[in-house]
Amino acid sequence: MIRHIVILKLKENSPKEKIKKEILNLKNHIKEIKYIEVGLDINFDPSSSDLCIVAEFDNIEFLKIYANHPKHLEVIKTYIKPYLVERNVVDYYV
Repeated sequence: MIRHIVILKLKENSPKEKIKKEILNLKNHIKEIKYIEVGLDINFDPSSSDLCIVAEFDNIEFLKIYANHPKHLEVIKTYIKPYLVERNVVDYYV
């Protein structure tokens, strides 16, 4: 299994709840997603990022399908890129 973690720093006043909703909705469109979770930062540390995505896939091929899926690309283009300041990713075997 592959765990895919993405951490985003967003512009001030970004629609974080809407972004979270759209990311979670990907599960309804991309059957290769085994698990997906989105956490919004609680603002405890001023240097922290704003949003964390944790997704799991059975294998690397399913991660590739997800990464290139039109619905995923649409969410990135419409809801993430306009507000994105910084993005970090870690993918690892579980």
